[in-house]
Amino acid sequence: FLLIGNCEVEPKYKVGDLVMLNDFGRLVVDNNKERVALVITEATNMLYPLLSQPDHEPFCYWAYDLMMGEELLTDIPQEFLQPFDDEEE
Repeated sequence: FLLIGNCEVEPKYKVGDLVMLNDFGRLVVDNNKERVALVITEATNMLYPLLSQPDHEPFCYWAYDLMMGEELLTDIPQEFLQPFDDEEE
């Protein structure tokens, strides 16, 4: 994984894992008919500056690139994902 900032949470997924968008992820990511995605990159530690509070540390999160059907989704936050459960399919 690529470490950019100080993120205290470890990445959950690795290349080749099957994941699904969780309920929040499906709300944020445009209408995807496919539910299962393949993780195609190692986790990247992303930083999001809190512009309204410049004296605070930037918010950091892990993000992944995914293939969902024939669509490439880039920089999807780990918090939008859940492990694939074939019993839910």
